[in-house]
Amino acid sequence: MTGDDEVHGYVTDDEPEEKRDVVEEEYDDTQDTAEDATERLTDDLESAEAQEPVPPVRPQSPVVKTVARFVTPFVVAFGVYLTLFGTSLPGGAFQGGVMMASAIILIGLAFGFEPTQNWLDPRGLVGLFVLGAFLFGGVAIAAVPLGGAILELFVYPLTVENMVKLVEVAIAALVSGVIIGLVVWLAAGYEKAEKRASNDGGDDA
Repeated sequence: MTGDDEVHGYVTDDEPEEKRDVVEEEYDDTQDTAEDATERLTDDLESAEAQEPVPPVRPQSPVVKTVARFVTPFVVAFGVYLTLFGTSLPGGAFQGGVMMASAIILIGLAFGFEPTQNWLDPRGLVGLFVLGAFLFGGVAIAAVPLGGAILELFVYPLTVENMVKLVEVAIAALVSGVIIGLVVWLAAGYEKAEKRASNDGGDDA
């Protein structure tokens, strides 16, 4: 046996068979002990996760709610500004639609998405989406009977600038309707699941 073997407790072929058997038994016992400890730790963690209730959704502070009430109208106004004046200035329909949708998301963050979902009328969101789709499609297709190509705005009696703004409003309505529907309804479903899990955990306790 070398010096390194003595330090690490290794057993070479030169050692007696009885000593090798003792070392192997000690190794097996240590391995079994480690496996048992790992299994007990896993069982304890699973049991703790099953028994620990999910904390309920806590409402925001009055300060956050007050700030949301104050800021939301300005956010909507800025979204309208970006939509209407984005043709000649920085902005556009997509940016304006996202900005207007963020106002509703801000309300959801402050007051809770489940109350916001109850406050919003699903028919209004569907109507907003349908309005944007039909308005954009109508402006695009109606140019053909007037002697132009699809989405050719020069054939309309209105000025091109006004027709572009009409298209921008349609796109902004589409974008805001889709974002509000996705974010609010998904977040509200998550809040409902959290409350349901919290109530179930409280009942089990």
